[in-house]
Amino acid sequence: MYNFVDLPLHKGHVPSWLFSRMMKLSSIILKIMIDEYGIRETIKRFSNPIFFQSLNNLIGMDWDSSGSTTITTAVLREVLSREELGIKVLGGKGLKALEISREIYKIPKHYNVNSEELEKNSRLIAKIDNAALQDGYILYHQAIIIGEEGSWAIIQQGMNVNRRMARRYHWWMETTYLNNPHSGILGIKEKSVLNLTSSKSEECRRVIVDLLNESPVKVLRDYKIITNMIKSRNSDNILKYLGHHSDDKINDVRLKVIRNIGLNINEKVILKVGSVDDFKELLLIRGIGPSTILALTLIAELIYNTEADWNDPEVVDPRKFTFAFGGKDCSPYPVNKQVYDEVLDILMKVCEKLRSTSGLRMYLKHLYLVSKKLKLPLELVKPTP
Repeated sequence: MYNFVDLPLHKGHVPSWLFSRMMKLSSIILKIMIDEYGIRETIKRFSNPIFFQSLNNLIGMDWDSSGSTTITTAVLREVLSREELGIKVLGGKGLKALEISREIYKIPKHYNVNSEELEKNSRLIAKIDNAALQDGYILYHQAIIIGEEGSWAIIQQGMNVNRRMARRYHWWMETTYLNNPHSGILGIKEKSVLNLTSSKSEECRRVIVDLLNESPVKVLRDYKIITNMIKSRNSDNILKYLGHHSDDKINDVRLKVIRNIGLNINEKVILKVGSVDDFKELLLIRGIGPSTILALTLIAELIYNTEADWNDPEVVDPRKFTFAFGGKDCSPYPVNKQVYDEVLDILMKVCEKLRSTSGLRMYLKHLYLVSKKLKLPLELVKPTP
């Protein structure tokens, strides 16, 4: 049984008095985590959507907003640009995401990073969440959290403009890139999805690559055949495939995805593809976008009798952390500056003594066990207006 966190697209900004406190608290949390777990494990935790959302809630950001990604990432980026903790955050929202390639090559030299490989991974992961996973969300945010010893995590966010919702995608460096590659996805469950990242789509991906390697010209002929079939709808098989006269939910999903994405293929790029080793290499080709990938999938299914996965990946409610200081937009209550500052003062002292006082570690572990037993009134956590 899964709980879901909605991420509506929200405008507005974080007031400077709150942003500065978010930075102070995030700095303390990062220092404690790095001391306790090391850089690699600290970064790995950010690849967990529940941890990331809990941190967002803890520092006072809305629990149900697209800003839970963009603001929290911006806070981390600012903190780690001012303090040398062995971790950097690259990219961010909008134009910052487009600058990632340039930023990668400016990473400090003592970081154990292959810049060329990291840039390729960044582009591939963006392409996967835009084209291989067609869930109705268009990426507008990508951030890389990278450690000096070479570990990294990627956090992306897409928007569905028509529904005014956002979805966040988390990646850890040990990903397979395909076959259920995400370390987590946060948002609402979607019904109309083409999921070529699924292990159930492995055969379909292989057929697509084989077809392109065999004859791009034949692929274009096949494309004309399936478009004519779909437009004419002159057989029971194609009607069933598209969801007509059928109770099959998967068939209905196909038709909705076709309507959402549009059936179109980039003929010029297909003819220039040449030989590709695998589906990942295909995704990295410029001009191969969601519509072309959808067309290739339909060719593989309709003509070559292979199946893709048309189910949304598992999507993951850490709302109790909103009770720490409240939320920016007053859910479950307004942020209390005095309480926030008192906790910051206590935590700063804790952070200073942690390294030398083993008894304090035991005390914090005891607090953790107590916190697990807390039953907080989650009905007070209302959607942000």
